[in-house]
Amino acid sequence: MHIKITTAVLALALLFAGCKTNKAEPEAKELQGTVRSEVLEHKGSSLGINELPVWVQTYIQTGITGLEKLNDYKNVYCFVAETTASNLDAGQAWVNSFNMPQTIARNVSTRVDALFSGASSGGTDGTYGTYFENVVKTSSNIEYSGVRKINDWWVLVRRYDQNVKSKYSDQYRVYVFYTIDRDLLDRQVLSVIDKTAANSKLNADQQATVNKVKALIKESGL
Repeated sequence: MHIKITTAVLALALLFAGCKTNKAEPEAKELQGTVRSEVLEHKGSSLGINELPVWVQTYIQTGITGLEKLNDYKNVYCFVAETTASNLDAGQAWVNSFNMPQTIARNVSTRVDALFSGASSGGTDGTYGTYFENVVKTSSNIEYSGVRKINDWWVLVRRYDQNVKSKYSDQYRVYVFYTIDRDLLDRQVLSVIDKTAANSKLNADQQATVNKVKALIKESGL
């Protein structure tokens, strides 16, 4: 049974700007996309499973943000990596050789970067800039403990032109899903911030920013 995953019709209002004219503005036109996607097969098909796992469906539709709102994952950070492959063997080889700890470290580093950039009112130059760079760099090079692989899944998707059914392309989309307890990861990141600060000379304003970031992590997480 094929599962429709994107069937939206896009309605776009065409806006025209320019000099004033006596001519009436053209009416908005509806543009209908012709490309469709459908799932031909997935990892559970051979077992008679007709529905995609909730985590796969949620990630496809709403990304990590939506995934972390699910009751099952509200106390963990979620990390999903994905790739595309022309055949299942290539997709499985990617899963087997995938380095999720490295991917998680890069993701954590990005979140830390965003927190400091948002909390700093005086910029990230000079001594603070060095500290800032060291925190981001250090957080990207750590292998965080407590990471658990939840599952991996593959989906064979066909993209086709609904007006020309002979015009299509098939592609395997492969997903790997890991989690780590929120409290555990937060503590590890706070440790990185403290250790880096201990080796840096920060003035009062800079230390205040560090304290603000730490408070944000303790209150709301990364």
